[in-house]
Amino acid sequence: MGVMLAAVLATSLVACSKGTKKVEEVSSKNTAITAEEYAGTIKTNADIYKKYVNIDSASYMNREIELDTSAYTVTDDAVETQIQTLLEQLKETQQVTEGETKENDVINLDYSGKLDGVAFQGGTATSVSYTVGSGQFITDLDQGLIGLQVGQTYDIPCTFPSDYSSSDLAGKSVIFTVKVNYIEKEIIPELTDSFVAENASTLGYEGCTTVDELRTAVKASLETQAQNSLVQAKASAVYKLATDGLEVNDYPEDELNQLLDTLNKNIETEYNTYGSYYGITDLETYIKTVYGFENQDAFNDYATDYAKTYLLEKMVYTIIAADNDITVTADEINDQGAQLASQYGYDDYNAILSEYGNEMNAEIGYNCLYANVAKFLSENCTLA
Repeated sequence: MGVMLAAVLATSLVACSKGTKKVEEVSSKNTAITAEEYAGTIKTNADIYKKYVNIDSASYMNREIELDTSAYTVTDDAVETQIQTLLEQLKETQQVTEGETKENDVINLDYSGKLDGVAFQGGTATSVSYTVGSGQFITDLDQGLIGLQVGQTYDIPCTFPSDYSSSDLAGKSVIFTVKVNYIEKEIIPELTDSFVAENASTLGYEGCTTVDELRTAVKASLETQAQNSLVQAKASAVYKLATDGLEVNDYPEDELNQLLDTLNKNIETEYNTYGSYYGITDLETYIKTVYGFENQDAFNDYATDYAKTYLLEKMVYTIIAADNDITVTADEINDQGAQLASQYGYDDYNAILSEYGNEMNAEIGYNCLYANVAKFLSENCTLA
């Protein structure tokens, strides 16, 4: 949770909080700091959070959890499936001008419908793309497109359904003259050493020159992803046990309001960007239409609950970090900042800081801390 709130949560939530009694003058909310300064905020924030929640090591250390780890094992089939996915990303569409049509083919055709030898309105079109067997045409025409030779002209007898929308055609027998111009075929590249060597960078596995090297690299990538997912799953299971029945006295008012303010600004930005696309001219209607809430108050209540859930997790993880000397380095923050810059199309992490301010060091710093604590929790639990 909590990766780059100003961007990643831009389409998430919004709320207007009434606030609670402030109990600390020292604030835990994000402030403009350098990456090097973040580590020094961990204990300070933890001391603030301990005013709101009390969590001892027995609640999270050496806990026994139930977890099916088979889902985190990378099989040869998973590797081949991933490679097939990569190949499909580079597939090309070709126009096949010979052969016979079959069900599920995507074809390009011309057609002209005639009732008693006279063309009827809406029954003629050229260069139409159609999936044979999709049922978008009336049944007789849809099924009559199976088994046709590309380039040849056919007369297909058809009868419109008796309940057809046009009373002029309902129940009438007509003739559709059709010609299939071509069949659209998706050509998936053949996996060969030469293909890998030429496309490794595009596939995201730069440096691979053979199929075997690609398989090895894909497997290593999937195993890394699986390991990261396993760490997160184990940590989540421990967190659930640790917080089950946990008493929360309150939440840091200024930090909660900061979070809600960010979400509020983000949803307003989203509405300003996409509202006209939906033909919506006010924020409350946008919230009701796009998010499905009865009214803005209901949305605000949901958003407040979400923000508190996020903040509780942040408080618990930060306390665990402080109590177990878990920290974050400037390199970790800068490395993740660089990854986010690449992901969101920025030149570098400094470009993000220029747009969002050095508060992002605090936000990304917590995201790094979250990952480090998750690893700690996963390493200090056992599977039932």
